Amino acid sequence: MKSGKKLAVCAAVLILAAAATLGGIKLYRIHQRDQCGILLAFDDYDAYGWEDCFELFREYDVKVTFFVTAEEPTDFCYHALEEGHEIAFHTSGHVDLTKVSQEEIYQQAIAPLKVFQEKGIHMTTFAYPYGHYSQELNEMLLEHYKVLRGAYKLEINNKHVLRGGYVESASLDNINFESQEEYEQYIIQALTRLKEGKADVISLYAHAIAEGGDWSVSQDRLRFLFEKAGEMGLQFYTFQYLQNW
Repeated sequence: MKSGKKLAVCAAVLILAAAATLGGIKLYRIHQRDQCGILLAFDDYDAYGWEDCFELFREYDVKVTFFVTAEEPTDFCYHALEEGHEIAFHTSGHVDLTKVSQEEIYQQAIAPLKVFQEKGIHMTTFAYPYGHYSQELNEMLLEHYKVLRGAYKLEINNKHVLRGGYVESASLDNINFESQEEYEQYIIQALTRLKEGKADVISLYAHAIAEGGDWSVSQDRLRFLFEKAGEMGLQFYTFQYLQNW
């Protein structure tokens, strides 16, 4: 009888432990589902500056998307993928697609997909050079990419929207801010608005990662963004991650 009672007690403990574990997993999944986050991207091609920032990304567990301007994969592309980042596309020659022929659009934005694919990189996200686009371009490119990104506006979108279609994005480049104080206020206001939602995301981007220059953002400014996001419980995502979310 005593051994039977012991077995019953052990079974009950195991059941309670399993229930607690499953309950914890469920709560974690709900938290993940409802958690708001940030899509951070870098455009054009700044292999040295970008790769120099890998350590900072690792420190804050940040994953980003690099929209490269290149005709084929480079060593940087493979290094970025090894770090868990996304390689996306920005045309092979940084051409304004609203001002060229359909053949040039194909050569700049579509044909390179096969080259990257054959060399092991599957790209599903595209950013328009200069942020210039049209509805006709969207329709054409969405036959080859899951998500297209603009460049002129801060928008708050639900995660589900990022599975496919067009999304706007706001620039963090130095040219947009007259001072560090203005930059910090912008970040705090944007993240505060974002945190008020449920399963929402914003898209932010810059070009080079450097201390100076109009079309760059410094590591110090990125660190400020990462720290504020951490304080508010915000996650960083790649576009590709949310496409499969």
